[in-house]
Amino acid sequence: MRMISLLYPLLLIAPLAFAHGIAGIISSTSDLSTLNSIINEYPEILSALASANGTFFAPSNDALDAFISAVGGPTAVTPDAIQDLIDYHLSPLTHAAEALSTAGGALVSTRLLDEAYANLEGVANVVFASAYGSTGQDTALGALKVYSGVGESATVTRPDLEFEGGLVHVIDRVLNFPRNCTKTAEVASLSTLFEAIEKTNLTEVVDTTAKFTCFAPTNEAFAAAGIDLSALSNDQIVDALKYHSIVGDVGYSTAFEDGKEYQTLLGVPVTVHKRDGQLFINDVAVQQGNVIMSNGVAHVLSGVLTPPAGVTTASGASGTETSTAPGASGTGTAGASTAGSGAIPLRAQGFSSSDIVAALLTLYFMFA
Repeated sequence: MRMISLLYPLLLIAPLAFAHGIAGIISSTSDLSTLNSIINEYPEILSALASANGTFFAPSNDALDAFISAVGGPTAVTPDAIQDLIDYHLSPLTHAAEALSTAGGALVSTRLLDEAYANLEGVANVVFASAYGSTGQDTALGALKVYSGVGESATVTRPDLEFEGGLVHVIDRVLNFPRNCTKTAEVASLSTLFEAIEKTNLTEVVDTTAKFTCFAPTNEAFAAAGIDLSALSNDQIVDALKYHSIVGDVGYSTAFEDGKEYQTLLGVPVTVHKRDGQLFINDVAVQQGNVIMSNGVAHVLSGVLTPPAGVTTASGASGTETSTAPGASGTGTAGASTAGSGAIPLRAQGFSSSDIVAALLTLYFMFA
């Protein structure tokens, strides 16, 4: 009995270590005092955080100060923006840093449902967490980073602050809201791709189509391929854009299987390879992967994808083999005799609304 009486105060105190909730962790962590001041101005947000479970990526004081300065000061941050910000940093599931740091990376669902940043048929948008680079394919373990909109990333500086319902990870940068395809291209300095989309009047299509995957060559990639948009017809540019586009289940790197083919809007598949510490589309290396968009994802490419030899596109152009990586023998689909033969769509069976949209988009591109 004496032992129980001695332990009783400890039994009462022990649960308090896990009873803070997210709001409690924020208020008791000195490097989160700016965030604490912000949420305390909004009782509804504070109350929601106090009762929320899951994983919260908490921007440090320096991260929030830089963000507030960049957007024009405290008065520029509206209550709705703060709510969206909280939602994009909060996952309903618990993700320990160790689990997020496994090879291949991890897709983390958030609570961001605002259609301005999440045009995904009612599904909340995501972030990509990885200690193996933006594609999850680096050979060496590095710092755990969280990748968000327009290719920005935040480093986890203090992981696994535990509360009863989950974990808080302190990060050194505010996660950037996902933008649509053209805004992503503009902000990420993909000006040639941006020009191609605008020239063909496809801005609305690529920006509003849900579950859209864009393979986005850099400006340098277009230049190295000798591509001059002013010398191409609209039909030729449309064909090129179609071969760099997938509609259906979003093609995050975690969804791609090594050696599999995935159908593009051109009707010709691309092949994904995971080798030598890199992610390849055909034999073109992904320079920056998992750029989260409001309506899907973009993968920035070091080269331009070219349909395999012998494939005739709607514009009448015939594809040619290219080699854009050391030791590459072609596009990875050379020798295909018919467009799309053997391709495995991202949605393998059944017809969803995304499948119908894909079919309609193909018709749209044909007559654009």
